[in-house]
Amino acid sequence: MDDFFDKDLGPVVVKRNNRAKKVIVRRKHDAVEMTVPMRLTKSEIKKHFDNLKPRILKLPVREVIKITEQSVIKALTFDVVITRESLFNDKVNMLLKDGIVTLNVPSQYDINKDYVQVAMKDLIIHALRIEAKRVLPKKVADFAKRMNVQVREVKINNSKLRWGSCTNKKNINLSLFLMMLPEHLIDYVILHELAHTIELNHSPRFWEILDILCNGKAEELNHECTYYDTDYLYCLKQ
Repeated sequence: MDDFFDKDLGPVVVKRNNRAKKVIVRRKHDAVEMTVPMRLTKSEIKKHFDNLKPRILKLPVREVIKITEQSVIKALTFDVVITRESLFNDKVNMLLKDGIVTLNVPSQYDINKDYVQVAMKDLIIHALRIEAKRVLPKKVADFAKRMNVQVREVKINNSKLRWGSCTNKKNINLSLFLMMLPEHLIDYVILHELAHTIELNHSPRFWEILDILCNGKAEELNHECTYYDTDYLYCLKQ
């Protein structure tokens, strides 16, 4: 594992790419992401990071958007609706039904308070986990069947740094935050991890396999997936 931790910037996620000609560093959410050529050693990667760190530290800290009654939050299988009612209890409640996640925030609460924002985010993430467990393993199974590959297990986690991963035992891990992506990018991530059941690393053969699975659009989809972001996705990850 090439990833490391910096005391000032937090987790640094290293992605090796055989197509990369130079080191590219991005500050994303609560981590720094480095895309590096395959040939670089760990010490060379760390040297590049140290040289770039002063510039990374100068990047502005992104503001976290507030969730309000006017918020438009959409996941693959549901939309979020915020309601305000006077209730006897003192909790934010959630109902997931017919493609709608209804969050009821007691009217006596200030919705902008941190503890209310945290409660709403936790409930939305809970809904994402429920739906991810319902939808994503089936998608993996369907694609695996078409590819004629075997997957031992599909696990849903709350990773904020990686959309997915595949182990050498052919276990696939997928982030519940995938449910906030457009469906074509969800499918790309799943195909990416399934390609790793054939070729575990990011070798030229891996990209050839993935490109065939993606109808020649692997590089385009990988770029779109890497840079995909929305204000509410960022908000939920904080």
